[in-house]
Amino acid sequence: MKVSMDKTIRAMSIALDLAQMSSKYDSFTGNDPVIENITNINYSDHRFIHHSQRTTYIALEIANYLKLSDKFKKQLYVSALLHDIGAAAFLSQSHSSNLFIREHCELGSKITKAFPYFHDISKIILYHHENFDGSGALGLKGDMIPLESQIIRISDLTELIYNENISNYQQKNNIISWIRKNSKKVFSETIANAFLGSASSDIFWLNLQNIDFIDFILDETHPKLNMFMDLHEFEAISKIFANIIDNKSKFTATHSQGIANLAYLVSKFIGYPEEKCHEMKIAGLLHDIGKLSIPLYILDKNGSLSSEEFGIIKSHAYYTRIILNKIGDIPNISKWASNHHEKLNGSGYPQGLKADELSEECRIMAVCDIYQALTENRPYRNGMSSEKAFNIMDEMVSGGFICDHALNHLKEAISNLSNLSSYEDHIAISSNPEIK
Repeated sequence: MKVSMDKTIRAMSIALDLAQMSSKYDSFTGNDPVIENITNINYSDHRFIHHSQRTTYIALEIANYLKLSDKFKKQLYVSALLHDIGAAAFLSQSHSSNLFIREHCELGSKITKAFPYFHDISKIILYHHENFDGSGALGLKGDMIPLESQIIRISDLTELIYNENISNYQQKNNIISWIRKNSKKVFSETIANAFLGSASSDIFWLNLQNIDFIDFILDETHPKLNMFMDLHEFEAISKIFANIIDNKSKFTATHSQGIANLAYLVSKFIGYPEEKCHEMKIAGLLHDIGKLSIPLYILDKNGSLSSEEFGIIKSHAYYTRIILNKIGDIPNISKWASNHHEKLNGSGYPQGLKADELSEECRIMAVCDIYQALTENRPYRNGMSSEKAFNIMDEMVSGGFICDHALNHLKEAISNLSNLSSYEDHIAISSNPEIK
């Protein structure tokens, strides 16, 4: 299997924007507006719908204006798309503005240290909130700040100031004046002038405005990566995003990893080829990536969901499909991951598929998800024992919801663990105390 690095990063940037969008709807003590002290920009007021991609476009225009190398632009491109990777979980936590700004940089840097190929992006993301005069999140000053971080800083702030609801003509001059005012303070004079040079053309502002064509715009602007990951490299990125997904809620701290391990365990047990076993594992890691779009107040609600809330939470499987289909090179993984809430009798979601439309792999993913969910602690109940979980799932088989063969494979794979010795199989034990 070969998976495009470019398409993967673009897809994941959409997931990160969805995560930041969903945090706007969370309301709890301590979740005050995030207003940066130096620039006075209110991060909580922003929609974030196209934040990563518009920031990346601005950054690339600045890099092109400065005639920076292709190698530099590749690092900048990846770093800009993922610059807020540390905010995906942190936005929904109680925080002060200064704490949020510093810690999401530090967390983003930590997360991306394991990123394949682009090893410098960890440092770039760490310093993307630094100001040229040293007044930024971590106090770095002047040319000590990586050039990529400086470019992302001005691009990020420009995107946050930009208002999609008014025309370019109403805001263009105000944005340019703000950049000039903050030259030599927030931005170096070189970076500010590069922005002003880029922003002197009509096409710059038209591209900001016509964000619906962002794929075309980035294709025209970005450096060609022409990089393809093998299965294990793609799995490494999938684990990064599984951790982001699971960390969004304290009640799903190991959910995706647990399902990934179960899916791998069952796949090995029934004799799938090793490559397919890892594909099933990746589907488990990414099956809930659409949950980044769901507000935390719904995920962590201690009680029954209203019909509206249940409708919102059901949409996560739809967003999983949208994000994974964006990659293009993983149609099977996308299908197995996004169909985990479909039921044999057509009562599932989001498509309402029926038995003849659900493959064995989709059925296995569904039973792994149900078992993992039943045996985990949730806001409204403690995790069940394996015996109780399987009793409930047996009733679901009788009701025509889930596949008896898939459930039997799961039962046998778990009970057979004591006779297995491979490292991958024993990983499944650690992620769920009910698998013994």
